Amino acid sequence: MKTVRKARSVALALCLVLLPTLALAEVSVVVGRDGQARRVLVLSRGAGHGKVIWGQVRPRVPLDQMLNPLGDTYGDFAPTIAMNRATGGTPWAFWSMNVANQKRIGFSLWDGRRWTPATFVVADPGPYFQDELDPSATFGANGSPYLVWWRAERVATIYFSTLVNGTWTKPLALTDGTVDSRKPALTLDGTSLVVSYGTPSGPVTQTYDTAVLVESAANLMDSPIPPGRQGDPGSGSGGGGGGGPLPDKRKH
Repeated sequence: MKTVRKARSVALALCLVLLPTLALAEVSVVVGRDGQARRVLVLSRGAGHGKVIWGQVRPRVPLDQMLNPLGDTYGDFAPTIAMNRATGGTPWAFWSMNVANQKRIGFSLWDGRRWTPATFVVADPGPYFQDELDPSATFGANGSPYLVWWRAERVATIYFSTLVNGTWTKPLALTDGTVDSRKPALTLDGTSLVVSYGTPSGPVTQTYDTAVLVESAANLMDSPIPPGRQGDPGSGSGGGGGGGPLPDKRKH
């Protein structure tokens, strides 16, 4: 009996030792027999600074199907996955990449065979850089990506960007820098983009005309003002690198 109990104790101790190494952590694509992406697995374990997200779990998964497998080593944050229905459900991933202890929004998309190399949304963050956090994305009917995130500035600020001719526009500030604004969530409602975010006084929702917002962001691409909030986008003094007024903005 003592021998059996001892064996059980050893087995239990061994399980407790192995559990952390067996826990799940992986971001990868499940590919069907036709080669199309069926779904994206986002598996993680733990919480806080000890959270593991990016390591490989499923055996024999081709590296091309895995996104950023060394991300935990680099200190990258968890990704946001958005499916582009206009292109048959192509997955795009956005996340805060750790670069010299600074967080910059990076993105990658599934090109039909593999994840594309991760690149930065803000190519030149400027000399006064603040962490870029909590990206949220959606897509227009034509497949255009729309992206929001917040910067850890003195007063946290929400920014918007989109792709124009294959290049991300400079960040356009959606909040005026007077009220701390964090953790945005972006949805598309017909021809409007709906941005919800948290403030010290509670959640706020803003609705923008998509065409106006995209035009305002695109206008920044020819602006000499460097990236970074320069003023309230509604004031005409620029925002996130410039910009003009954003009409049809309604607070809910």
